[in-house]
Amino acid sequence: MVVPQERSFELRNGLVLTAKHWKTGGNCRVRDNRRFLAFHGFLDNAASFDLLAPLMLEQLGPEPVEILALDFAGHGMSSHRQSEDYGLWRYVEDADQVVEQLGWQKHALIGHSMGGAAASLYAGVFESRLTATILLDNFGPFTRSVQDQPEHLLEHIQEKKNMPNKRLPFHPTIDSACHARSKSGQWGIEYEYAKVLVPRGLRPIERTDEQGNTVQGWTWSTDQLLTIRSAQSLSEEYVQAFVQRITSPVLAVLASRGVANMMGMVEERKSWMTKTKVTIKVVEGGHSVHMEDAPTVAREVCPWILAQDIGEVARL
Repeated sequence: MVVPQERSFELRNGLVLTAKHWKTGGNCRVRDNRRFLAFHGFLDNAASFDLLAPLMLEQLGPEPVEILALDFAGHGMSSHRQSEDYGLWRYVEDADQVVEQLGWQKHALIGHSMGGAAASLYAGVFESRLTATILLDNFGPFTRSVQDQPEHLLEHIQEKKNMPNKRLPFHPTIDSACHARSKSGQWGIEYEYAKVLVPRGLRPIERTDEQGNTVQGWTWSTDQLLTIRSAQSLSEEYVQAFVQRITSPVLAVLASRGVANMMGMVEERKSWMTKTKVTIKVVEGGHSVHMEDAPTVAREVCPWILAQDIGEVARL
């Protein structure tokens, strides 16, 4: 099994993004449609692809394959933003700088949940750069009407005022944090797979117990700003403007027990995507099916990628 390399990328604003980098084939050239930038979901991290990435390397081989899974800003081991917000457009801008540092002219994109939402915007901005776009239990950003925006901003301001009074979650062990992550409702992930995802998103913390003793434990490394409502949401018109620009082939692998009402969103937005071919697959599982049943997702993703083959076969 290929062991991923830990990477870091310093952006122009001083932010440092971390990533997990899988690559086969040594120094051999990797074809554009075998290079993947991977975006994780909200409050997750690059370990979200620890189970799917190795299967992709194997099933897309024997030619070289490269997958770079980012820790988004404020997530995992990456820096927290100091003066900017966490709007989806910021992740697009950050990813562009990472691709620039990698020297990739073209590549494919895979995103889960919020990562899929960011991938949709990225694919609409850099449409000529992408060879394929793969969305995992996502079909673009969630939206609110323009008329809701004032209330949305007010909610953000009120929640931000209350942030200093919020106590950081405390878990005495990593195991207890994994159990907590597995109980997150429809966004939860089975405990077995939480053990893969959670450790990268923790940092040590101390607290004083009732007897005045200092107790060591763990809390989330996620920026607390991410736990409150964002200052601005997107409208359907905004999303449409990006999605209708996508020209790369699109595969959406949706979970049967994933995000509620996803199919209605898919049917509406699919009609906007007139410049590309869209393939929809539904697999049995929950929102994090790409971790909980990575082999099933790989069986949908990899043959589809092989069917999109373009360009020369890379030398082995």
